[in-house]
Amino acid sequence: MTTISSLASATSSSSTTSSSGTTLDSDAFLQLLIAELQNQDPTNPADNTEMINQIASFSTVEQLSALNDTATSIYDSLTAMSLNSAVSFIGQSVLAEGDDISKTDDATTVVSFTLESDAETLTAHVYDSDGTIINSVSLGATDSGTYTFSWDGTNYTGTEVSNGTYSVVFEAYDEDGDSLEVSTMVAGTVSGVSVEDGTTVLTLSDGRTVNLEDVYSVVSSDA
Repeated sequence: MTTISSLASATSSSSTTSSSGTTLDSDAFLQLLIAELQNQDPTNPADNTEMINQIASFSTVEQLSALNDTATSIYDSLTAMSLNSAVSFIGQSVLAEGDDISKTDDATTVVSFTLESDAETLTAHVYDSDGTIINSVSLGATDSGTYTFSWDGTNYTGTEVSNGTYSVVFEAYDEDGDSLEVSTMVAGTVSGVSVEDGTTVLTLSDGRTVNLEDVYSVVSSDA
């Protein structure tokens, strides 16, 4: 007589019920359970407690799977709602947290920055898309407040660099030599929206991008 001592011993014959071979759907589980009951050794039947535990475990997994499907559905719905809402930003001017600047033949966009405390020294470092500093501009002692920084589009040697997107990071120290935090803002007109890794992203007309959650203010194009 052929015997099956447990559900685990039958998984090898039903590996095709799962793409990974290690998980079972409800149909596969029931087939294995029936096979175990039909082929068990009459002189050594399956333990009732073990059988109940197997069924209870499967029931829990099924519930968790259903909960995960529901959570995924809710997440997809929220993402769609966020994307639909962001569409209304197209054509509007936004101010958002960020440090990217765009250089073209005609001009270079500005960055707004805020100092919470007086700075004894303040330096603006310009980075290219590879993360390499191509220029540093000393702004000297600067009182606390909000300012704008405009880069002339040149590197350390004074040579004009290629058009594209760059970033500005400010380095500030107080009179005691302690580092100060400097927050930055960028502005631009929204030309498109997208979702990247679950985050709604606004694309500006010059190619820069900002996260929707980082938008500080919106100005209508009709204002």
